[in-house]
Amino acid sequence: MNFQFRETTDTDFFDLLPLDWRNSIVPYWDEYKDNSNIYGLYLNSKIIAGGIVFNTCSPDMLYNETEAERWFNQNYLYVGFIWVAEEYRNQKIGSKWLTALFEQFPTQRFWLTVEDENLIKFYTKNGFQLIKSLKNENNTEWLLTYTPPTLIKR
Repeated sequence: MNFQFRETTDTDFFDLLPLDWRNSIVPYWDEYKDNSNIYGLYLNSKIIAGGIVFNTCSPDMLYNETEAERWFNQNYLYVGFIWVAEEYRNQKIGSKWLTALFEQFPTQRFWLTVEDENLIKFYTKNGFQLIKSLKNENNTEWLLTYTPPTLIKR
């Protein structure tokens, strides 16, 4: 399969997202678009996966802005709204998207949060390290970070 990873438009990406995710980013996008980049993974000119790289606190992290600033101050970028189209699940497309992101930015550190504890295994298999859990009202989220192998001190 011939995949292409590239910066993409908000229209392409937002159309890929489920409605509840769309509703949590689209109304705020004008505030974030100058401090964020959307990257899509395309197959035959069709977006099949994507995510947003933020260099400022995203709308889903405003509940813990202090934690977000801690990571931004250490030169990490936040990766959010990572999504793979349903028909491409369980085909390692999410891993391909992450690998392409890491290759595009080989010296960049990233952080993210997940609400589904089952996703921790996926992200740790893709080079992230579980740092801690965070409380968001009555929900728990887990914070993970990625440091490129070239930046890891041995």
